[in-house]
Amino acid sequence: MEPNNTPSNNEQRRRPRRRPKKRRGHGCLGFGITLSIVVIALICVLMFTTNVLNGPKYKILSMIYQKHYTTEVEAAAKEFDMDENLIYAVIRTESGFDENAESHAGAVGLMQLMPDTFSWLQEHKDGQVIYTDEALRIPEINIRYGTYYLSYLKELYGDIPTAVAAYNAGASAVDSWLSDPTYSDDGKTLKKIPYTETEKYVKKVTHAWDRYQKIYNR
Repeated sequence: MEPNNTPSNNEQRRRPRRRPKKRRGHGCLGFGITLSIVVIALICVLMFTTNVLNGPKYKILSMIYQKHYTTEVEAAAKEFDMDENLIYAVIRTESGFDENAESHAGAVGLMQLMPDTFSWLQEHKDGQVIYTDEALRIPEINIRYGTYYLSYLKELYGDIPTAVAAYNAGASAVDSWLSDPTYSDDGKTLKKIPYTETEKYVKKVTHAWDRYQKIYNR
């Protein structure tokens, strides 16, 4: 039995129907236009490099590409005649400026040096192993020997992207690629990298290096 206050089907049929009001889409359209204008404005801020827009662009990009451990980086760059921006790019890509970072493969610290590589670098530079593997967690030491390794590879290959590839994949791997016409036309630079991880790594580092140069070399 239906409740008393509920009309029957016949009563519902006899009631005049109200025509639904037509809704205009001006509100949605206006919101869409406003959103588009905001997006375009943000793109302009990021893309244009006039004096008016350079300030906001600089602030946004400098928040993305930050500099940490500046004292250690500046000292290492000066000692080994390396571009500070390249060091920052490697640190950003390798560890995100986390001095306690450690990879599954065992690479440690800001510039993600392997303990065996660290020992080799000490022997090559100092003639003996001075530090234990734990020293890789000390920013000054990690950055100093990581930068020394970069400078060694730069001198060895004479090309930054090739040196960066060797930093990631190892010199022996890069040497084999350079001797293969599939990957190198001149035996000095790489036109193709067979390791996907290394290929992406080189792109990330060189892109970050370019960004650091444009942001801070002003």
